[in-house]
Amino acid sequence: MYAEPEFEVVSDEEYEHGMSVSESDSDDDDDLAEHRNKAGGGPSGSDAVPPPPPTPSGSGPPPPPPTPKPPKTGFLAGLFGSKTPKAPKPPKLNIQAKKKVGKWRNADMVYSAARGEKTRESAKQGQRHRRADTNIISIDFRKIIAPSNMHTGDPVHCTSCDVILSSISKITTAEDKKIWHCEFCGTDNELDIEEEEIPRINDVTFMLEPAPSTASSGLTGKDESLVIFCVDISGSMSVTSQVPGRINLRGSMARHQSLNTERADQYLPRQRRDVTYVSRLQAVQAAVDHQLEEMIKQHPNRRVALITFNNEVTIIGDGSGTPVTVAGDKLTSADDLKAKGSEIPMPGAIQASRGTLGDKLFGLEEGGTTALGPALLIATTMAGQHPGSKVIICTDGKANVGVGRLDLEEEMDKEAMFYEGIGNEAVEKGVALSVISIKGTDCKLVHLGKIADMTGGQVNIVDPLKLTQEFSTILADQIIATNVVATCHLHKRLFFYYEDTEDSKVVRNIGNVTASTEVTFEYGVRCQTNRKKAMNATIKEENEQAEEASGGERAPEAAGCSKEEPMETDQEELKELPFQLLVKYTDTEGATALRVLTQCQPITYDRREAEKNMDLQVVGAHTAQTTSSLALNGMFTESRARALMNQRLAWRFTNVSDEGRGQKKAYKKMFGKIKSVDHYINQRQQEERKTHGRTYSDSEGSDDEDNDLSAAPRSLYEPVKAKPFLLSKSMKMKKRSEVCSDSGANLLYQMKKGSRALDRDSDSDED
Repeated sequence: MYAEPEFEVVSDEEYEHGMSVSESDSDDDDDLAEHRNKAGGGPSGSDAVPPPPPTPSGSGPPPPPPTPKPPKTGFLAGLFGSKTPKAPKPPKLNIQAKKKVGKWRNADMVYSAARGEKTRESAKQGQRHRRADTNIISIDFRKIIAPSNMHTGDPVHCTSCDVILSSISKITTAEDKKIWHCEFCGTDNELDIEEEEIPRINDVTFMLEPAPSTASSGLTGKDESLVIFCVDISGSMSVTSQVPGRINLRGSMARHQSLNTERADQYLPRQRRDVTYVSRLQAVQAAVDHQLEEMIKQHPNRRVALITFNNEVTIIGDGSGTPVTVAGDKLTSADDLKAKGSEIPMPGAIQASRGTLGDKLFGLEEGGTTALGPALLIATTMAGQHPGSKVIICTDGKANVGVGRLDLEEEMDKEAMFYEGIGNEAVEKGVALSVISIKGTDCKLVHLGKIADMTGGQVNIVDPLKLTQEFSTILADQIIATNVVATCHLHKRLFFYYEDTEDSKVVRNIGNVTASTEVTFEYGVRCQTNRKKAMNATIKEENEQAEEASGGERAPEAAGCSKEEPMETDQEELKELPFQLLVKYTDTEGATALRVLTQCQPITYDRREAEKNMDLQVVGAHTAQTTSSLALNGMFTESRARALMNQRLAWRFTNVSDEGRGQKKAYKKMFGKIKSVDHYINQRQQEERKTHGRTYSDSEGSDDEDNDLSAAPRSLYEPVKAKPFLLSKSMKMKKRSEVCSDSGANLLYQMKKGSRALDRDSDSDED
């Protein structure tokens, strides 16, 4: 805990350059050495003598250099000067100016500031942001979603803050009444429970509803869940990639023969004959077929359906029946599409449908446009009848037919709401939607990726020749619970950052979770009533200076939000504070349970002590999730501020703590990936400056407070006034999503996965 907010300054040079990850105190010496090596430089200066050229073995000394021609004389020589050859200029070393890394790498200065010593940097030196700390809560659902210590009776809630009675609760008896003095808010609650109903351990599970007689996984434990492959077969899916060697793909020979009845040579002059050209659709067919074969071996009771879309939607199902086609005006009616999806019968087990489904799969042909929206709505409705199902969409272009069109800018807001509605319905029905886009295409992933992010699915841009691996990754990430709601309670002295509440309680509707799902919360300490007014005045003055220096663009947290204003609290000296996590979920068998974990954690006001015991993996995962989430919501400045501040925290840990010094490699890998997000946002901000003369301000305003963009200077060199350039949060998000590339959206959605993204061996494509 910290008695008051602490701030750091990001210099203009550092902010312009972007995040730099290094294990040493300074990158400068390493950068100079690297540039010298690249330039071929060793020792430099006038005394440096280049080595003699090598002499070929078995020969005598090298021949003397040719004698230079004498200088020309005469009229022209006298007029323009001698033609004597000039001595060659020494090669220039490509050494960049030393980058200013600022004073943040001085850990002693940071800890001196935490003790109240005057070491503050002036806000005029750059942008001022809240110093990062270790107050982070991380939820690992691999451990949470499992019945533990089943408790009889119903949970007992505090009448004021809704915390549940736990093993740390203090119960007293007065006049034959049991009184629980809530350890979170201080409210006295009268209890009417038996002694055995009081929890005795800090981790208990309440069974709210038993499992029904049928479930997606079955009471026998068999995996009977539904997987729907939703495949784009539009004309662009015929684009080919070159693969070394001659490969015979299933179905390709028959198709080629049907198109080449004369059996003529199909190669162009000088065309390579030692390669195979594989279309995007052929790559999808091979990848899906591989998954069907794997399911036969590992999950023979799993059910699989196939839906295709071009200018119409074809519901093939498990291949046993006649395909159902939806076309024309029905593609523009959401009600008709939902009705059609609800009519489709449940596919049979893959062990029975493998053959017919494979034949239907390899009979697909490319052609037409892209009715992605209608296909997705039908697939989601169909999967929604079976909680725990998965829908995998594979496409290479924008939706441009029927509902959910993404090719019309004037309709983008309405269509974005359409996809968000599908995501909400999928969450409610326990369906995970994953989106795979083909590398080198544009499908407005910033909107499509949101449905995957909402439902616990995955987003990725994939080389068509690597689809098999991507499908395997998605299918291996099994849904372990649906309808998950996480509630986190803090002591009344604490509050949450980045949440739409100022209470000491936050509720997250997570929906579907897998074993890799990770959720983090960050909390802060409310300012106390004994805070000096002089300190308030100083912080206010420095905030105004920071706003003026940054041209009106700064993170809202730098101003000191209302959560940090003085409040009435108990003034007794606390040595520990309570935390409680409630996770309500429906398991794979349909049972609904509530797991309650309550702990008391010790308090320290010593920043050095807190940071040396921090968990680097938790800080890294939280940084990745927070920065990418803020960026997707249009809060670029705040996103970069959190990335830079948390990097400084991680650097201090790996350079001051004995345990941290052994994790420098992990730090470099972790923040090397987070750096890609910072650099992407930095690039986007620079593009905004070129267009408008300044970036959109990250200052929060109401939806009625949009400034007129036409008033912004059009040139980067025109003077910019320091007056804040306010846009509402929704308008900033809209304008920034309009120009968000697929690779940029993919990067941000990937990083929202936290540890999963940081642990990947290879980075996704980025702008």
